[in-house]
Amino acid sequence: MVKLIDIYNLKESIFDEVKKDRDPARGNKAKDRERDFKLVSIGDPDPETGKIASKVVRKPSVSNAVSDLEAEIQDFEELVKANPNDMVLFNISEELKDLYNKLRTHARKNYRNE
Repeated sequence: MVKLIDIYNLKESIFDEVKKDRDPARGNKAKDRERDFKLVSIGDPDPETGKIASKVVRKPSVSNAVSDLEAEIQDFEELVKANPNDMVLFNISEELKDLYNKLRTHARKNYRNE
């Protein structure tokens, strides 16, 4: 059996090599989460065609809130590194870290199934 790697003369990469320089939580604010959305119907069906209008709505969850807040903390850490003399950014970053720890602890205690 011929592998695609042999045909296209590609080097097989290891997953750790691919993700070593990126954080999965960073920048992933519900963009690639397939199960986090639901369809909601809008109004009644059209009497002539029977067409039902709907829209896609994001389902909130505690686990997503924790990972989104973690991504925001990472963004603030980059801002603090870029602007080391800005104490307001530093203080907001520290407050976000405290809030993240409280939310993560609450989620671990009360929302273990998510």
